[in-house]
Amino acid sequence: MTPGRVLLRPGGPPPTVVNERPLLAPRLARGRRADELPGLLGALFTLCGHAHRHTAAGAVAAARGAAALPDAAQRQALRAATARDQLLRLAYDGPRLLPGAPVIDTADALRGCPLFEPGPVTDQRLAALPAWLAQHWLGGTVGDWLQRWADDPADWPLHWCHAVDTPPARLLRSQADALRRLATPQAPLPLLEQPLATLPQLARRIAEQPDFCARPDWLGQPAETGPWTRINSRVRPRLHNGWMRLTARLVDLLQLAAPDGHDWLAEGALPLARGEGIAWTEMARGLLVHHVQLDDAGCVRSAAVLAPTEWNFHPEGVLARTLAALPEGDRAAQAARAAVAFDPCVEFVVATPEPAHA
Repeated sequence: MTPGRVLLRPGGPPPTVVNERPLLAPRLARGRRADELPGLLGALFTLCGHAHRHTAAGAVAAARGAAALPDAAQRQALRAATARDQLLRLAYDGPRLLPGAPVIDTADALRGCPLFEPGPVTDQRLAALPAWLAQHWLGGTVGDWLQRWADDPADWPLHWCHAVDTPPARLLRSQADALRRLATPQAPLPLLEQPLATLPQLARRIAEQPDFCARPDWLGQPAETGPWTRINSRVRPRLHNGWMRLTARLVDLLQLAAPDGHDWLAEGALPLARGEGIAWTEMARGLLVHHVQLDDAGCVRSAAVLAPTEWNFHPEGVLARTLAALPEGDRAAQAARAAVAFDPCVEFVVATPEPAHA
């Protein structure tokens, strides 16, 4: 697991979110051969290793002046890895971390899933995923579920999770009331709306500000990223509570399983100055960006990773503002639910407020 943790201080004075994860990538990558970088970062960020290897390879290629689009096999591997991540969020992390969640046997919940069979993912295994989901998780087809969600993003998942008895339905049912009460502001990260303009701007910020990736902002404001901010989504639900973000993980899984799931995740890479490149990938937790500068010998002069955790767990971001506004009562439980909805890739701890002194 990536070292570090996130400390949550609900209802307390700022900062209500303290991200203690160190920026290790720049120090570990400097001086390495460029071809070593994808493996290094994949090993460093183990929870999302595939996405980091994939994005680092794109950034290195761009720094070498080649921003070729990923081939079909690479797209398929990213699609499958992201779908597996969302399956695990719902079958393992959610039941383990959400207060009041039902006990779910993860092995039983994922039994027979074609994405967890040994060996590389094939077209046939991806093609078998919708039928497995329909039988074991949805109680209906992927297409019908997504259409009903498109018609009513806020209420359809609520209706569905009370109508069927499957592992993800039980999980969402146990959290529905509390998460629908968990009011949140919204600030979707707009970087992919015009990536040819915005990503070079982002690269300059990364290159010029050594601590930018620890506390990123866009146009002076913190932003959020996750499966609820997919640029290719035709549905833009209001992000007004924690429920919308948690259910977005199931939506993301189903979009990846749909017939056009190969086009769901956006990714790209751009050569910048000589020996400099930037690459981006929509992965399970949101938008991942890697920036690389190479020297004339082909070694890494600088490498930076801007991950979803640093956007979502920013001390002035959406989650921080949500925690500051929590009413008295179940602050600790609601803070934990909020953290799971925003999904850090490191451990989180909810601090107990110190009693006020007379």
